[in-house]
Amino acid sequence: MIEPVEIVVVGAGPGGLSAALAAAHAGAQVTLIDSNRQPGGQYFRQPANELHGEPSRHQREGQALWQQVQSAGVRFWAETTVWGATTEKILSLNGKDVPGTIQAQAIVLATGTFERTSAFPGWTLPGVMTAGAAQTLLKEQRILPGKKILLVGTGPLQLVLAAELVRAGAQVVAVLEGAPIFRNGARHLSALWRQWERIAEGANSWLTLASHRIPYRMGWGIVSASGNQQVERATIARLDDTWRPVAGSEEQIACDTILLGYGFIPFHALAQWLGAIMTWQPELGGDIPVRDSNMQTSVPGIYAVGDGAGVGGAALALVEGEIAGIAAAAQTGHQTGRAAQRIRSLAPALAREQQFQKMYAALFTPGAGLYALGNNETILCRCEEITLAQVRRAIALGATTIKEIKSITRVGMGDCQGRMCSHLIANVIARETGQSVNQVGMLRPRPPLFPTPITAIARTPSEQMEVAHP
Repeated sequence: MIEPVEIVVVGAGPGGLSAALAAAHAGAQVTLIDSNRQPGGQYFRQPANELHGEPSRHQREGQALWQQVQSAGVRFWAETTVWGATTEKILSLNGKDVPGTIQAQAIVLATGTFERTSAFPGWTLPGVMTAGAAQTLLKEQRILPGKKILLVGTGPLQLVLAAELVRAGAQVVAVLEGAPIFRNGARHLSALWRQWERIAEGANSWLTLASHRIPYRMGWGIVSASGNQQVERATIARLDDTWRPVAGSEEQIACDTILLGYGFIPFHALAQWLGAIMTWQPELGGDIPVRDSNMQTSVPGIYAVGDGAGVGGAALALVEGEIAGIAAAAQTGHQTGRAAQRIRSLAPALAREQQFQKMYAALFTPGAGLYALGNNETILCRCEEITLAQVRRAIALGATTIKEIKSITRVGMGDCQGRMCSHLIANVIARETGQSVNQVGMLRPRPPLFPTPITAIARTPSEQMEVAHP
């Protein structure tokens, strides 16, 4: 049986919380869904309930926003995944004490991102992980990811995470920033106007590293990792303008943990399934849904906000979420006369955050060299253990798109459905065949979107299953 709902918000990070609050304040009945135990997403991630201690500033901000959402009467389904969707605004769910299938009048997608990775020799060794994984360990479990930590990647989040690790007692051996910030940053200084909180956070993080004499090396990246059973050292090098290692500049650095922070890729599977037109915007992370000024996609009643609709950070997600929440409420018949005026009042904040988004994209989008570090033995698809050599053999057989590579090698057919490997393999194909990454294409996710018990799938009505494979 399909349960009707008025407005559903998928994702309880900054954008989703903001959308849910705005829609509820307008009088709409809102259901908020998230796969985590607690709301907040990665930015506002809260410590586990059983842990005690002083929350960080971001955690306090998240707690305050969540209290407002609760007070507004929003229904929250925690530890619930959306594993299927159709163009009739029907969502298939898996969670405790939730209906198997719901149909919404309006949907706000605040699905966030997954992390961009780089495949280099040794990247599958224990001790190599993404920066987001380390941040989750630190924020939620208060566990350090290692003892001697090297951070590699790009963007200010690397700087902030390094400082957080130092304050928590970790030994950070170095931070490698792939982008030549000082060379290209001057033209974007205007985007920092009124970004005082970000500037203060960055300056404070920089001072923390400087006081501990931790090297922060711009224009540097990783070449390989090595060790016996786990990471023991990393080979690093200076990068050229395409992010390829400069021959002769290699150095070795001892470490037991390498954190990769190369930015984010929008998680847009639900937008695709719901029928939204997508556009390729590599500076914003890749494929993103086309939206209007109200954050509505090409499908009436389907809205997309936050990094899942184009990487731009928490502040932009909060503004976009509020706009979408107001618009979704108006679309379902709530405060229609006031919606346009309220959305116009948010225009200055939206423009300011969009300018920052453009600066971030211009400075911190990795170059093509990031995808050219592997050798033939390097695994690209970790779920199916497919190597670069196997992908190259498939190309030699005539495969020119990622779908053809998938048919030959099984890449992207594991639990993650290509979230870890899709960009890696698409860039290899583009480089080997002389195409653009957009021409090569990305792997299209198939339901169930996440590993799902067969009992949850069995609860789905038969007519829903007929359209569950867009």
